[in-house]
Amino acid sequence: MKKILALVLALVLVLMCGAALAEWPERSIELIVPANPGGDTDANARALAAALHQEFGWDVVVSNMNGGSGAVAFDNLRENPDNGYRYVFYHSGGTIAQLMGMYDYSLTDDFCTVGMPFMDYSSAFLSNSANEKFNDIEFLVAYMKEHPGEVTFATETGNFTHLHALAFQDAAGVEFKIVDAGTAANKITELLGNRLDIIDTQAGLVRDYLTTGEFMNLGIMAEDRISGNTELKTIKEQGYDVVFPKYFYISGPADLDPAIINAFNEALTKVAANEALQSYAANALVEVTNKSPEDSVTYIKGQEEIYLGYLADYID
Repeated sequence: MKKILALVLALVLVLMCGAALAEWPERSIELIVPANPGGDTDANARALAAALHQEFGWDVVVSNMNGGSGAVAFDNLRENPDNGYRYVFYHSGGTIAQLMGMYDYSLTDDFCTVGMPFMDYSSAFLSNSANEKFNDIEFLVAYMKEHPGEVTFATETGNFTHLHALAFQDAAGVEFKIVDAGTAANKITELLGNRLDIIDTQAGLVRDYLTTGEFMNLGIMAEDRISGNTELKTIKEQGYDVVFPKYFYISGPADLDPAIINAFNEALTKVAANEALQSYAANALVEVTNKSPEDSVTYIKGQEEIYLGYLADYID
């Protein structure tokens, strides 16, 4: 009799969970982007939101909540989880900020990772074409060796681009003057005004400036040139082994219903084939993909180990 009751109870729980999931989402889903409008994180989130609406009819709202290299957004999610309806959409920079002590929690242990819908291999060192002595990476390195600490490199302290600067300095034996210039949009504006020497952002985000010749790509941080855009030379092929893919993931509250996690991840896998999203990705030089929640966490932790090799001297 006890076994029968246990089986009945288990069946009821399964049916209840299935019924709850069948109703999800009942209202708008919020993607919190820890960046200002105009950058690649914001653009990727909005493209994904539009594709999810087109494929499934979901109402996905993107909210911008910049500050603290992602800390403001993650803190807000912890304080107001609204389970199943609020998520943070962020990138590799969160891992850097965590390692450098800017968060008092673990992104993989204290949040759930829903999936990894984008990979970007186009992180690039860029100069203003009017600044002729910095339009070739060999000239840049030679100049920096003669003038250590003089060439300005725009970053956000404790973010992904900060790691790139440290890695390149190590590989080339040079020293930048690292400047905290804010978000991607801020850095692009500064480079357009020729007020900074080198910025680091996604090539897809400045594709128009590369086409017009206003910006010069000194090299992307990819293992190989991007398929379909082979004109973008890599830093590695020029003799400096600096390779950093930029990954974008979706985080939810730690106690998010596993059934919702799986349903959301399945939607991310299916939406990857959306024609409009694929068109956006081709233009933005990003790859629409997805990993399971488990594989996403494994990938993030693997990148942590790589980053630690460069950040050890900056971590208490």
